Amino acid sequence: MAALPPGLYNLYPEPGDVVEQLKSALARDGQSCVVFPDIIADYLVADTVRREIAFDLENRGVGGTYLSSEVDRIVQRSPLRRHGQSPRTLSGGEQQLLAVTTALQHSQPFLLGRDCFDFVSDQNIADLTRNLIAQGKRMLAATYRNNQPWWRLRYQNLELILDRARGARPPSWRSTLPAWNLEAIRLVKQFETSGFRLDVPRLELSGLQCLGVHGDNGSGKSTFADCMTALIEFSGEVRVSLKDTPAARWGYLVQQVSLPTQGIRRAELIGQFVQQRRMSGSQGERLERFAAAAPYYGQLAELDARVGFRLIVIAALLLGDYDILLLDEPSYGMPAIGVAEFLVQAMADLGPKPLVIISHDRNFLTLLCDTIIELERGSLRETGV
Repeated sequence: MAALPPGLYNLYPEPGDVVEQLKSALARDGQSCVVFPDIIADYLVADTVRREIAFDLENRGVGGTYLSSEVDRIVQRSPLRRHGQSPRTLSGGEQQLLAVTTALQHSQPFLLGRDCFDFVSDQNIADLTRNLIAQGKRMLAATYRNNQPWWRLRYQNLELILDRARGARPPSWRSTLPAWNLEAIRLVKQFETSGFRLDVPRLELSGLQCLGVHGDNGSGKSTFADCMTALIEFSGEVRVSLKDTPAARWGYLVQQVSLPTQGIRRAELIGQFVQQRRMSGSQGERLERFAAAAPYYGQLAELDARVGFRLIVIAALLLGDYDILLLDEPSYGMPAIGVAEFLVQAMADLGPKPLVIISHDRNFLTLLCDTIIELERGSLRETGV
């Protein structure tokens, strides 16, 4: 592995802890490395982006006036724009970018990580790759993201892709989705601590079934979602209307689900949902039967049960007492096409519900969404498909 030229290398592993295997292989080769934790946010400890970078440098003995100049140099080469912001208020993709940026300052020539770029846009991945090459570093990233040879069929719908790949159509699902309307009027959300501002003067969408929200890292996708679901305070109005539904009830899959899934079995997780009264006992039994029989779930969970449990959360939301589901980066840690297949199957078997899907991956959104809105630095850039 030492003979690899500098840059980023994506690995598409079989089930198992490939990161530990790589670490052992490098050690046998006399190479040291930096290993990223499973939850990137746990790696971030300081109160601002600048201090986060300085914290890592100080731990390696950098100090004095050189520390300040070194932080300035790293910040200038970084893709992060708001250097005074707290790392824990960054978007998921920005957190991943910050973790890699700080780790690049280590002396070790290899970086190892799993699911390090699932929230990161292609443009930022390209920028980081150039940074890796410039610093003579090699990064090995274990990922299941977009590794299918037939994946990059841009703007094709899911049925056509599955026809070509497998010679079979999935169940008809979009025709059964109820339509809904979304209106935002003078929507503004200002974060005083970071300076970030979401500003949508007017947005009117009608006859929606599956809405996609696309944008680069830090563009305001999750903030827009929090405004839609009224999880945060904002100025202006957001109106969501469904036929025969006075007030829409949202089911929300957050970007990084903090469930204690290490070593837990599927039945135990479903049992927790029932105990917490998130679903009834009969719904829990139905969810267990579906998961046991659904081929797409089994294939994805086999890759990595840690992230595969996100699919159980999605299925639980479909069964729950919700009118619209909002899924923030549902393909995290998994092949995007497999997650799309799972969603289609789950809605066919458990009952369809209108969807809002947030992703930096436009290809994934075009598989499922009839309308896509594009955010850029807190502003609405376009609406289309």
